Amino acid sequence: MRNSPADKCSLWRRWVLAILLLGWQCQSSEPTEPEEVVRLWQSYIDRNRFDSARLYSTELARSYVDFLDALVQDDSAEVTHTDLRQLDCVVIGDSAVCSYRIEDELGEYIADTLILRRIGGRWLVHRVEGFSTPTRDTVLPGEEELIFPPADTIPAWKH
Repeated sequence: MRNSPADKCSLWRRWVLAILLLGWQCQSSEPTEPEEVVRLWQSYIDRNRFDSARLYSTELARSYVDFLDALVQDDSAEVTHTDLRQLDCVVIGDSAVCSYRIEDELGEYIADTLILRRIGGRWLVHRVEGFSTPTRDTVLPGEEELIFPPADTIPAWKH
């Protein structure tokens, strides 16, 4: 029994539809907001998935991730979950300051901050060790670079 041209066309359409559906399902949803990147990056750190965390890090943040990775190599790799409370990001241009609270071992909440940069259209964590964020109402005109450094001071993300 031979396939008619209509049967071949129908089969071809099914294959095209199947390939399109498969391609749509395989697309990863890249985070587009700084808050999404902070949560994703922290989840990778918590699960010791440092290679994945590096993908959402600038060169400076990657050195921090490398430090954590080396620390875990010498110890049993405990998986944790950091609950980021009151996560709020202030975006100006290609910079974002994301403030949040995390619970410490004693059950007390402490403030923490991550700085993000948008490089090549992607938000990346640009963590600065010991960074203390001045409150916005204490920043004088012209001192915005304390919170939002100029783009040319941050190394470009390399693929």
